[in-house]
Amino acid sequence: MENFLMMLTPHRRETILMMAYSYYEIDPRVMREAEAAVDGGFDVDSLALRKAGTPPTEVVRGVRVIRLNQAKYRGGGHLRYVIEYVKFFLRCFVKTTALFFKRRYAVIHVNNPPDFLVFSTIIPRLFGTKVILDVHDPMPNTFASKFKGGDNGLFFRLLLWQERLSAAYCNRVITVHQPVKDGILIKHGLAPDSIEVIANFADDTLFPLRKSFSIEGKIRLVFHGTILERSGLRMLMTALAQVRHKDRISVRIIGEGDFSQALKGMIQSLKLEQIVDFDNHSYPVHSIPERIADCNAGLVPLEISSVTNYAVPLKLFEYISLGLPVASVRNIAISYYFSEEDCIFFEWNDPYSLSTALDRIAENPEVLIRYRERSVALRGRFSWTSEKRKYVALLRQLAGNGPSH
Repeated sequence: MENFLMMLTPHRRETILMMAYSYYEIDPRVMREAEAAVDGGFDVDSLALRKAGTPPTEVVRGVRVIRLNQAKYRGGGHLRYVIEYVKFFLRCFVKTTALFFKRRYAVIHVNNPPDFLVFSTIIPRLFGTKVILDVHDPMPNTFASKFKGGDNGLFFRLLLWQERLSAAYCNRVITVHQPVKDGILIKHGLAPDSIEVIANFADDTLFPLRKSFSIEGKIRLVFHGTILERSGLRMLMTALAQVRHKDRISVRIIGEGDFSQALKGMIQSLKLEQIVDFDNHSYPVHSIPERIADCNAGLVPLEISSVTNYAVPLKLFEYISLGLPVASVRNIAISYYFSEEDCIFFEWNDPYSLSTALDRIAENPEVLIRYRERSVALRGRFSWTSEKRKYVALLRQLAGNGPSH
């Protein structure tokens, strides 16, 4: 009789809450993980910032996105960033607590920064909800780099303390790449066995392999993503100004960020308007492949610092997934995943090395065919599909309906 009643009673899907100080529709990692949870059989809510013109609540590809009444701050100054993070923390605390008594979340997934956002889950945590901290950018190193501070200053030590405390509070810490785990988080004092890598690889269904590849007319290069000084765009502009074959190349830059106005100024002052098309907008992740469909190669410049030395920009994996050749800087993390034969490498602090590489491509476009072949060969190694399985398995284990470690 009991088994018969269980058959008549529909199985309740476990519910997951995600939160991130970002706009949901343009945050690829948050979207991939949320959609992976939906595909894995969970109901998913996601707390996010609200951009002008977007509804407060919306279902996006199966995820219920709840946009809080706060926009993203872009600017300078430690204090203003802290104030904005605290405001978002308080909004998340109130909303999470109210939602929990209706939705009874099994797992809450908190994306940094800030790390201390995890403490907005204190009420659900007391009732047994499991909490994940997803470290996209290690805060001590990120802010030391952003504000040109040292790794031994008071602000760095405070951020390190809150990172350790936040990690200790959570049931699991996950991060974006193995080099971040080994080269930063473990050195910060986090326990190795508490950290799982869910690699920040490109969504191979969203960025499918292009069936054909050809170069007609100018070589069209692309950079898309957040427009930050540490993204290496200052060096890119300087390199483009030195290129000899300006009539044979063009560069499309897509994105928004703190460095946008400075970038516009450089394009004008260096007289690069005929080469650089700066589309100063952020677009939904799912529209990016179409917006770069006519481009022949991807650009991955980056200023190397204590944090970016361990970063692999997602755009690199997205270009590889599309089968595009890539011109990229080297750092510890990129060298971990890619060999010298995989990309057209240039030095991050030497504009001449990039301008020389671009002139070489302009003179011999066929070289891109070889790097296209490398991207095609590599794309299966950097697939989100395998990471998605790991992530769903982790959710099931934490929710109590999967094998434990």
